[in-house]
Amino acid sequence: MKKFGFIVLVGALTLAGCVKDIPFVTTSVPENGKFIDQVEFAKTRIYTADEIHAAKSEVMRQSIGTAPITDLQDYAQEVLDRIVAVAPAGSPKAEIMLIGNSGPGARAAREGVLFLYHSAFDYLRSEDELAFLIAHEYSHVLLQHTPENLFSVLRPYLLTAADVALGNSGSQSDLLRKAGQMYGSDLILRDLLLPNWDRSQEREADYLGLDLMVRAGYQPKGASGYFEVAQEAEENFDTRYQVTRNQLELFLQAQFQPKGQDNVLLNQFLSEFGEAVSTVQQQLSAKHDDASERAEEIFAYGMREYMPERTSRMIHKEPFDIVIEQNKTALDNYRIASEIIQTLQQDDREIDFRALEAEARKAVGGDTENHPYTRWAFAKVRERQGNLKKALQNIDLIDGEDDVLALPVEMKRAEIMKSLGDVKSAYQRVEQVATYYEWPLEAYRFLYPIVKASGNKTRENELLIGCVARYPQQRALCAGQESIMQMSSM
Repeated sequence: MKKFGFIVLVGALTLAGCVKDIPFVTTSVPENGKFIDQVEFAKTRIYTADEIHAAKSEVMRQSIGTAPITDLQDYAQEVLDRIVAVAPAGSPKAEIMLIGNSGPGARAAREGVLFLYHSAFDYLRSEDELAFLIAHEYSHVLLQHTPENLFSVLRPYLLTAADVALGNSGSQSDLLRKAGQMYGSDLILRDLLLPNWDRSQEREADYLGLDLMVRAGYQPKGASGYFEVAQEAEENFDTRYQVTRNQLELFLQAQFQPKGQDNVLLNQFLSEFGEAVSTVQQQLSAKHDDASERAEEIFAYGMREYMPERTSRMIHKEPFDIVIEQNKTALDNYRIASEIIQTLQQDDREIDFRALEAEARKAVGGDTENHPYTRWAFAKVRERQGNLKKALQNIDLIDGEDDVLALPVEMKRAEIMKSLGDVKSAYQRVEQVATYYEWPLEAYRFLYPIVKASGNKTRENELLIGCVARYPQQRALCAGQESIMQMSSM
C-alpha cells in the first residue's frame, strides 16, 4: 500500500523542488550574447477557433473555472500585448485567461492561451515580476514547446479515490468525508494543471522571457524578483495543504487496503496504479528543475546582458499597486474562499460552521457574488453541513462563459442532483457535459451505474466500449465502476 502513499509526494516533488542533485547540461543557452538573437524559433501554427476552444476546455476540465476579475485580467493582457509587440516578426498574438486557484503558477497552451492563477496578484510585488511570469509563459508559445502534464497519468486513479468517497454516502467516517472534499480543492487542481516541461525548454523560456520583458521596457530585476516571491509562495501553499496530503494518503490506504479477501479487480487496479506511479517517478527524476538553480542562472544572465537596464530603469510598482488596490475587495473575497476550502479539511469538531457560513457569505458579496471560485466555496460549506439543496443553489448561481461550467463543478452538481432524487436530470446534464468536454472519464463513471441499473444493455455496452476506447489503460476502471465502489466496504 506504499504505492498509494506516493501520490501525496508528487505535488511536492513537482513544485517544491524535492528532487535534488540532478546534473544539468544544456547547449541551448549561449555563453555569450542574448538568447533571443541566437535561438531558432519554431514555425508557429495558425490555430483554428475549434483548436483554441479545445485548449481552453482542457483546462476547464481540470479547474473550478475562470476568475472573472475583469480589471486584473485586462491588466495582465496589456502586459502580454506589450511583450508580443516586441517579439520577433510574425510572432502570434495570445490571450490571458485568469483561473480561480490560490496555488502559485501559470500554464501556457501552444494555441496561444496563457492561463494565470488569480493568486499571482497576491504574491507578486510589481508589474515587472508579472511581466517575467507572462513573458516566460509566452516564450513556451513562441518556441512551440509541448507541455507534458505528468498528473494526467495519475488522474484517473485519483478520481477513483474521490468517487469512492462520494459514493460511500452511508459512511460516517470524517476522513472519508474530507477526502471527498479534495476533488476540486486548490491543491489537487494546481497539481493536475501543472505542466512538466523538459528541462531545456524551461531554461529556454526563462532566458527568452527575460529578453522579451526587457525589450518591452521592464526592469530585468523583475525576473530574479519573481523567483524569490514565487518560491516563497509555493512553500507557503505546500505547508497549508500538508494536512490535506496526509489525509489523502490515509484515505487511500484505508479505502483500498484489502481486508482478508483476494479481489481480482482490486489487485488489477493496484497494479495499474503502481505502474502509473513508477512512470511519474521516472519522469520527474529525469525532468524536474530546481527553482533555486534557475533563479541563480537567470540572475547571472541578467547581470551579464542587461546591466545598463538594471541600473537605469525603475521598477513598475505604482501601476501594479493601483490595480491591486482597485480590486482589493475581490481579491479579499477570493482569499476568504481559499481559507474556507482549507478549513473544510479539518475535523467537524474543529469547525465553527456558523462562523464559516458567515465567511462564505462575505466571499459571495459584491462583485464576486456569482464567481465560480467563491460560489464553489459556499457550495462546499453547504454540502458539509448536509444541506444539499442550498449547495445546489450555490452552484446554479455561478456565472459561466458558456452554458457548461468547469467539469468538477458540473460533476458535483450532478452528484447532488442524483442524491436529491433527480436522477433523470442529472443523467441528462452529464450527457451534455460529456459531449462538451469530449467524454472525460468522470462522465463514464457517473453514467455507467445508472445505465446498468436501468437495464439498458445497448447503452451500457456503448458506454463500456467508448470508455475503453478512450482510456485503454483504465480498462478495469471502465468495466468495473460498481465493483471498485464496493471495494471500500470490504
